[in-house]
Amino acid sequence: MKYIELDIKTLNKNKNELLGILYDFDIYTIEEISENIIDELEQDERDWDFIDYPLLDVHGEELILKTYPEDLEEAEKIKTTIEDKDLGECSIYEKDDEDWANNWKKYYKPLEIGDKIAIVPMWEEYENKENRHEIIINPGMAFGTGTHESTYMCIEMLEKYVKENDTIFDIGCGSGILAIASLKLGAKKALAVDIDDKCIDATLENAKLNNVEEKVDVKKGNLLDVVKGDADLIVSNIIAEIIVDEIKNLSSHLNDGGIFISSGIITERRDMVVDALKENGFEIIDEKTKNNWVAIVGKLNV
Repeated sequence: MKYIELDIKTLNKNKNELLGILYDFDIYTIEEISENIIDELEQDERDWDFIDYPLLDVHGEELILKTYPEDLEEAEKIKTTIEDKDLGECSIYEKDDEDWANNWKKYYKPLEIGDKIAIVPMWEEYENKENRHEIIINPGMAFGTGTHESTYMCIEMLEKYVKENDTIFDIGCGSGILAIASLKLGAKKALAVDIDDKCIDATLENAKLNNVEEKVDVKKGNLLDVVKGDADLIVSNIIAEIIVDEIKNLSSHLNDGGIFISSGIITERRDMVVDALKENGFEIIDEKTKNNWVAIVGKLNV
């Protein structure tokens, strides 16, 4: 099976406008390659295994964004939009699924997050199992590997706010990593929802890899539309516009004093999420920023 890769060669100053264009095409899985990333990760050479090698070939204000349109027609439309606005040069490649799999296996290594979690690809061995909860993952084509800032921050927030025997809803679950992390941190059950068949399959597979399939209920549907019952904590790592649209429905699915963790929010759209939360009865109790991405935690006041 083939897939399409679109590479955008641009400058850092164009990043936010380019992200807006990609979001307009419903594309949210985006790889960023820039000189700044190495410094931002604050990691030494021993940890470079999981970073794609082209990072070392980008200098100064240069930036490369890699993403994966649904088909060639969509890729051409995105290319035309970007180049007509003089925001960068686009290259389109048709690749095999095998290439994708090999790329993950070559560059993605165990990643420790917070004080308690380690994300471990299924083809790797992890040596620090005694001190951390190991989440084994087969990323495949679904978003959510822990390396993206928004996923990373969500896991850090889950570590702070998941309590023993909590019920968790993961809305827009991607690979299922956040639902699984919640269970590893002590939640008694999790509901994972996504509209994408690939994400449903990935979540089911990853739940089995971690022996938590009996505790995860996986549903296909549009966000909260298929959700029944209440949760102690809801986590949603999507984008600001979708989060804002769903905030008004959260109180119908959260227990008194329930927690909502949201990310996938670029800093420029932080205020719209905060305002929507406050307007719907939430108190902002925590917030974290990493590389132009924001995670926001709200507590429902009743």
